[in-house]
Amino acid sequence: MKEIRYQLLFEGKVSPEDEMGTRMRVETRASFGPGLDPVLSTGAPAAVLEAIVEPDEFGRFTEHGEIVFGGGTLAYASDGEGTIGESADPSLQYGHVVRRIEGGTGAFEGATGTIVSVFTVGENAMMRDSQSAVIFLA
Repeated sequence: MKEIRYQLLFEGKVSPEDEMGTRMRVETRASFGPGLDPVLSTGAPAAVLEAIVEPDEFGRFTEHGEIVFGGGTLAYASDGEGTIGESADPSLQYGHVVRRIEGGTGAFEGATGTIVSVFTVGENAMMRDSQSAVIFLA
C-alpha cells in the first residue's frame, strides 16, 4: 500500500450546467510545485479538476467529479454535504466539502482516500480551492 499526500491551490470558474441553475460545473487547475510525488506531476504541467455540483436552497451541496494528474485520474464524490455561504468579504462566498476518493485510472486505479476542500467563489464566478489530500494506492 502506497500513501500519497498533496496540498494544492486550484483556480478556475463555476458556471451553470443547466438552464435552471440547479447544477453547476466547476473547472479549475492547479500548478505543480516542488516536492510532489512524481505520480501526481510527471507528464502534466498542472492538475485539472472538473466537477458537477448540485446545490440546495439551504447553502448545502453534493458534488462528483474527477481530477486529472500526470499519472492518471482520480474519481471522487462528496462525503455527505458541503456548505457554502457568506464570508467576511461581501464579494466572496466561502465553503468547504470533504470528498471521498472512489478510484481512478492509470496509477490511481483502485485508489481510496480523502480530499478536504476549502474554497471561495467571487462575484465573477471565479473559484479558488485549497485542497489537502491523502490517497492510498494498492
